[in-house]
Formats: sequence, C-alpha cells, structure tokens
Amino acid sequence: MSEGNLKVQKIQKSSRIALKAARAVKVILIVAAVLALSTGAMMIAFQDPINREVEKAVSRGDFTREEIMPRLEDSAGFEMHLVAHLTRDGYFSEVLGTYLFTIGIMLGLFAVVMHFIGKVFQEIQVSYSPFQPGIVKSVKVAFIMITLFSLESNLLIGITVGFSLWSVVNIFEYGCELQKQSDETL
Repeated sequence: MSEGNLKVQKIQKSSRIALKAARAVKVILIVAAVLALSTGAMMIAFQDPINREVEKAVSRGDFTREEIMPRLEDSAGFEMHLVAHLTRDGYFSEVLGTYLFTIGIMLGLFAVVMHFIGKVFQEIQVSYSPFQPGIVKSVKVAFIMITLFSLESNLLIGITVGFSLWSVVNIFEYGCELQKQSDETL
C-alpha cells in the first residue's frame, strides 16, 4: 500500500474517532440544554413560592442577597444593573430562570454546531475527497455560528475568528472546484 493511501486511512480513522466524539459532545449538550431550559421554566413558573422561600431565608439570616447575586451594580452594562435591581427587589427566581433559559438556548445552539462539525467528519470518513459541496456547506454553517458566538463575547475576537474561518471556507470551496474540474477531465 502506498504512503498516500496510508495517510488517507489515518485521516479516515481520525475522522471516525472525531465523529464519535462530536456525537457524544452533541448528546451531552442536548441533555444539558434540556435540563437548563426545563429548570429555567420551572423557576419562572413557580416564581412566587420560590421568591417567598428565598426572602424567608434572607430574613432568617441563612444567607444575604449578595451571596445569591454578587454586587452586580459594580458590573458594566445595562443588563447587570437591571439584574441587580430585580434581585434587590426580590425577583430571584425570575432572574435565575431567565439566566438558565438563556444558557439552555446557548447549549442548544452549540449542539447544532457540533452536529454540523460531526457531518464534516462523517463525510471525510467516507468520501474520496474532502472537497465536496456537502462538506463545504457544513463547514460554512458551523463557521458562521462560531463567528456569531465569538462576536457576542468580543467584537475584535469575533472579527478575527470570522476572517480566519472565512479563509478556511474559501480554501474548501477552491478545492471543491478543483476537484470538480479534475473529475470532469477524467
């Protein structure tokens, strides 16, 4: 067997392992998302009894408001000031429920990213060439979502990640076109 074929087999084996890992991570993310969403929904649905119990615990001295929600007034941003105001007024379950709901949505979106990354590894594992339209589409979707996540946390990092990933997508599109031309000449 030639050295090139051995390299291809190693890449396919690596892709098989990566596919299994991507699927496992996707399942974990989905389970965590469902738990966060359902817990957040319960926190909001049962807000009155939860808020009453938290208020009782604070009045008994079991813990302070700052132990539940640290000094958010010192944090920058409108959201943190709003959260600080709401917790000061006793809306603990609403704040925690909304936070858990947001985390659940983010985890679900990360599961979608892992789905598309897994599709890339699956295609590489069975394909004679990684430069296939399906792979390019999956890479694009995953990279766009990763760029959007990066933009959410930091604009400069998001722009840098976006351009870096865009270059990889262009490499794949270029390779896909070369592969198509090569197939047509054969």
